[in-house]
Amino acid sequence: MRRFAPQAIFCLLSTAYCLLPTAYCHGQEIKTLPKWTCIVYLAGDNFLDWFTQQNLEELREGHGTASYDVRTVVLVDKLDKGGHLYEVRNGYLLELPVEDIDPSWRGKELNTGAPQTLITFATWAVENLPAQNYLLLLGGYGEGWMGMLHDLNDGQGIVDVLSLPELEEALGSIVRAIKKVNGKDKIDILGLDACYLAMVEVLFSIKDYASYVIASENEEALDGWPYGDVLMAFMEDPSMPAPHIASRIADAYIDTTSYSPARLDNILTVAVIDLAAFTEIMPPLGELALTLKSAFGGSPQAVKRFKEVDMLTDSFTVSAHIAGRYIPYSMHYDLGSFLNALRLKFRDNPAINKKAVELQKVLKKVVIKERHQDLPERKLSLAGLTLFSMGAELEGYKDLPFSRNSPWYAFVEERVSTLGGLEKTQK
Repeated sequence: MRRFAPQAIFCLLSTAYCLLPTAYCHGQEIKTLPKWTCIVYLAGDNFLDWFTQQNLEELREGHGTASYDVRTVVLVDKLDKGGHLYEVRNGYLLELPVEDIDPSWRGKELNTGAPQTLITFATWAVENLPAQNYLLLLGGYGEGWMGMLHDLNDGQGIVDVLSLPELEEALGSIVRAIKKVNGKDKIDILGLDACYLAMVEVLFSIKDYASYVIASENEEALDGWPYGDVLMAFMEDPSMPAPHIASRIADAYIDTTSYSPARLDNILTVAVIDLAAFTEIMPPLGELALTLKSAFGGSPQAVKRFKEVDMLTDSFTVSAHIAGRYIPYSMHYDLGSFLNALRLKFRDNPAINKKAVELQKVLKKVVIKERHQDLPERKLSLAGLTLFSMGAELEGYKDLPFSRNSPWYAFVEERVSTLGGLEKTQK
């Protein structure tokens, strides 16, 4: 890794960038700003420390040519004390003092699990690297609806995790900063390079803050996305629309791996989600939940059918020690697989069939790109989004913004009380 003296870096930034905010403030039109600023936030103060260093090297290689239209800034927290701020430019990682972001950060242990750390960095990046469009890429551990961006040492030696409400808080502040720069009220692309985050519950919390989201239904590879290819998706043609760039990033993640999965929990998955269309999911999902809940009280035959639906549905389970923190199990249905199983097992029930078909149509609009690996013995049919089905922390799930605004929790509660928890047979 090549490093420059702070004075040299200051001169580079002054020459290349510092004129831009001034010109903009004095009337520079938005269309003359650089096309993209990529803001990368890597939570590596955990067992991903080594892989985080690999991510940095990939970023350096991916930004091997000069481009006025694509600029990249990275904040990394690793196992060592403090954080590291880099600008990625012309094949170099230019390390800057983190106190340039906030003077109080000098020599301080950063906490990626705290929303204010993300807010302070990302708003600084937005204001100092103005652009027509923004990518915000968050990389680290993920637990689906239970949180992400684990930090083994929050400064007090305690593990901290960014919860969904905290993520929503951070994104709200970042979007307000973006609006002041280019007038937009959304992050153009939000990349969630962490496990299990392509969930309806997660998207509900962030739906107002981004246009497109890239995320995975399942566990991710330890080294995450191929960061060099992520940057190349912008560098090769910065004028491409955001969904096209997001699609290329999704392809790169699946196509650059030679890993062959042995079971469902090992496959790599990725989806590009249109958050403008996502709001259309809530009404039919709520109606389906109420219809399913009422069916549980119908007959022993209905309960039997639900057990068969459970068996047929492809699902992913979070249950592990993640970054030094034990995670109780949380099982997530692939939403498309679940709807297919419902239609098969309740094909003689017009109400359930109608609601399932309505939801399938909306799901196709929401997930504009879905890629996954297949298993040796069968091809999978995944839809790109998951939904909580059962788990050990129902009280925590009940408190989610999604659960407070959807009847789905009422169905989950009924389903668990009737069918139990871990009786599902492994495929």
